[in-house]
Amino acid sequence: METNADGTFFQEDDRVRIKHTGEQGRVNATDGGVVYVLMDGTNETKLFSAYVDTDAYIELVTPEVEETILKREGTRRDKNRPTA
Repeated sequence: METNADGTFFQEDDRVRIKHTGEQGRVNATDGGVVYVLMDGTNETKLFSAYVDTDAYIELVTPEVEETILKREGTRRDKNRPTA
């Protein structure tokens, strides 16, 4: 992530997460105000605004965020696991 006089922007190799689906990927390239995100698992490229704000569709994945996501997913799996 880069911050300059124009604002805060995603940059190449940032790990990001789509807020509404939880899908994760890596910023593969930037071009002006657009970032190209290579999605994990599908290798599909998706386009997003490079500008970081509260209305952005993607967010930076930090180790703390990733740990929270993994804990939440583990809880969901445990609830769906059959009991003996």
